[in-house]
Amino acid sequence: MERLENITPKRARQQQKELAQKLDITGRPQSIRVVAGIDVAYHKKPPTGFAAVSLLSYPDMTPIKTYTELDIIGYPYIPGLLGYREGDLILSAIEKVEEEVDVFLFDGNGIAHPRRLGIASHIGLLIDKPTIGIGKSQLLGQYKDPGSGRGSVSDWTDQGETIGTVLRTQDDTNPIFVSPGHKIGIKEASDITLKCTKEYRIPEPIRMAHQEAEKYKDEGDI
Repeated sequence: MERLENITPKRARQQQKELAQKLDITGRPQSIRVVAGIDVAYHKKPPTGFAAVSLLSYPDMTPIKTYTELDIIGYPYIPGLLGYREGDLILSAIEKVEEEVDVFLFDGNGIAHPRRLGIASHIGLLIDKPTIGIGKSQLLGQYKDPGSGRGSVSDWTDQGETIGTVLRTQDDTNPIFVSPGHKIGIKEASDITLKCTKEYRIPEPIRMAHQEAEKYKDEGDI
């Protein structure tokens, strides 16, 4: 498979449109025992990326193991092309995973993307696994504020198309933005995300991956 960092931005945008047609955003895995959160941290000089894939049991969220990878990031930051900037690094980290993971949660978006191929959708297609995108803020589209209680949701739409849900994970906190990546439906993605969220606003797999990526960034040497 061609490395994502070798694909020009112009070609990448066209490729995103083509790949988006292959997504399956219906249903959910029959059985979910293990979920994984994925996050990437950076050093600025040199542009070194540190990916963490944190595995937890579902639905009790007991940590299992974290896999990490670091490498030079050669692709520039271009809005909408995060999968090409971080994809090779994330795929290298996922290749280390020895356990069977049923759902991957990404610190990034799924179909909530101008060309309907955010990083969760892009990597989901490449690994052929159920993926969910978790955004901390609104990238695009429109929504009505959900109710103030934990579990309240509202539709997240863009150009008349439903692209995800706005989910309140804790009482009276800012919501998060959940979009299906691949092999999972909109409602199912929201339901699974809520079950992965315990004491904090951000789902435990994403929180753990973020903490591990930051730690690895501080300790890592390349």
